[in-house]
Amino acid sequence: MRSWLLAFWVVTGSLSCVLAKEVETASSSDTLVWCGLDYSRAKMIGTKDFQEPGNIFPGMLEAWNGLFMKEMLPKLERMAPGLRTDISAVQGSNAKQTADCIVREDGTADEMVKPTHITVEDITVSVKGYELKYKQGLGLVFIMDRLVKGQQTGCLYVVFFDIASRKVVYSERLCDKAGGTGFRNYWFNPVKHVVKRLPVLYQKAKSPR
Repeated sequence: MRSWLLAFWVVTGSLSCVLAKEVETASSSDTLVWCGLDYSRAKMIGTKDFQEPGNIFPGMLEAWNGLFMKEMLPKLERMAPGLRTDISAVQGSNAKQTADCIVREDGTADEMVKPTHITVEDITVSVKGYELKYKQGLGLVFIMDRLVKGQQTGCLYVVFFDIASRKVVYSERLCDKAGGTGFRNYWFNPVKHVVKRLPVLYQKAKSPR
C-alpha cells in the first residue's frame, strides 16, 4: 500500500510541476490570450430578427464562441504562435445576458449603427472583471456592441489589455456586414471580417508595450 501511495504522489507531483511550468511559460509578456466574444453589453436591434430569445440566450452566445474556436483560432495562431485561450473569462457574463438586450426598433445607420452605448469606462470595468488563469501576457477580447438587422451590420470593440495590470492598451470599434445562411452564421460574419484585420491591430497593441 505504501509503495502504491508513494508512486501516486510522485506521478501527481510530476503532473503538477508540468502544469505549473506550462502556465508559467504561457504567462510571458509575449503571450497572447484569447478571452472570447463578450456579449454581456451587446444590443440586438431590429423588428425583423431576434424573434426567438429562447434560442439565443445563452445557447447562441455559446455557439458563436465555439464557432470562433473552431474556425478563427487557427488564424490567431498564425498571427501569434504563442497563443493561449481562456474563454471562461466571458462565459459567466454571457450566461447572464437576457432578452432585455433586444431593441425592437428600426432606423437609419446614423441612428442605429454609428452611435455606441458602450463607454470607455464600460470596457475598463469588463476587462477588470474577467477571471483568468493566466497572470501575465496580452489579453484579447471582442466586446460585442450591437447587431443591427436594418443595416445588416454588426459592431464590436477589439480590446487588447495587459493581463497583469488589466490596463487596456488598445481598443477600436469596428463594424462590418452580416451575412450567410442561418442565424448563427449571419451574425458571426462581422466577427470573421474583423479577424482579417487583427494582424494590423495586434501590432498597434504591442507597440506601446
